Amino acid sequence: MAESLRSGFTTGAAMTAGALALWSARNGKPVRRVEVFLRDGTSLTIPIARCDASTALVVKDAGDDPDATDKAHILVRLSEADPAQGSPADYPEPCGEALLWIRGGEGIGKATRPGLAVPVGKWAINPGPRRLLVENLARAGLVRGTWLLTVSIQDGAKIAEQTLNPTLGIIGGLSILGGGGIVKPYSNAAYASTIALQMRTIAASGKECAALVTGNRTEQWILRDHPDLDSMQVVRIADFIAFSIRSAKAAGLRHLLVVCMPGKLFKYACGEENTHAHRTKLRPERLRSMGLPLPPELPLEEFDSMGELAARIGEKAYGKLLRNLLPLAEERLGAWAGGSLKLEVILYNDRGERVL
Repeated sequence: MAESLRSGFTTGAAMTAGALALWSARNGKPVRRVEVFLRDGTSLTIPIARCDASTALVVKDAGDDPDATDKAHILVRLSEADPAQGSPADYPEPCGEALLWIRGGEGIGKATRPGLAVPVGKWAINPGPRRLLVENLARAGLVRGTWLLTVSIQDGAKIAEQTLNPTLGIIGGLSILGGGGIVKPYSNAAYASTIALQMRTIAASGKECAALVTGNRTEQWILRDHPDLDSMQVVRIADFIAFSIRSAKAAGLRHLLVVCMPGKLFKYACGEENTHAHRTKLRPERLRSMGLPLPPELPLEEFDSMGELAARIGEKAYGKLLRNLLPLAEERLGAWAGGSLKLEVILYNDRGERVL
């Protein structure tokens, strides 16, 4: 039996753990680990890498999830403050009878576009993690006075380049996310939620068009060929084609560019809602059931890719095949889009040349 994947903890839980460690240290208690109580009634035990009078360091552990923030150094500072000490970008949060100002430090981004969980101009510290922090501090006894909590992430701006933050309009660093506290490995739900959020962000920015791409290359090519597109309008959908189209419709977008290569075009024509290779193996023999013009003696069942098929039938015949696949794909995609969403498929070959 395969070994189960290990869960980790979120940046929001790391921030809370650092704050709890500092609060305990103020009361003279040595701190090597803290217990963070979650909103579902469970708790997490999180190790503290370092804690002194002014700063606590927590090393993010994403478990077996391929999270860009795994092993990030999250630093928390907690100090008494004046009630008027907060800045416009900070969050004033009641904590019992106390007031807690929550501030982003180095490596924390700020929101620059509408449609996110935080207002424009504010630190990218989401409401869920702020609630988790306040509830745990109140439980630990921080219920009076005014306090300033500053959270930073070492090299956060550099790490953010590996995330969707710049595309979503979070500039200057990472977000503090995860009010639930736990990172579940390889979460399809988390990726889908990010796609839906990006669709809402595009709509909230006043744009009506989004380009759906599957990765780096298709993103580069569509931005090269459509200088009218802003980079924030390009959504990396990976294998979530049906979900992405429905999310665009729900967000109120009017126009979608579906940017793909032949393998994805074929799967779209087959009506596959999720195109991951483990879910939907590319089987060229299915082309026969679509009534497409192919030599009857062609051993389609021996091919595992559209590239193999192209090499066998030649460029002219392959081009004709793709042109016949296009309306089938558009019909399938259009069924998910509904009548209110204009949909255009843009096909590239592996050299970045537009085919259709």
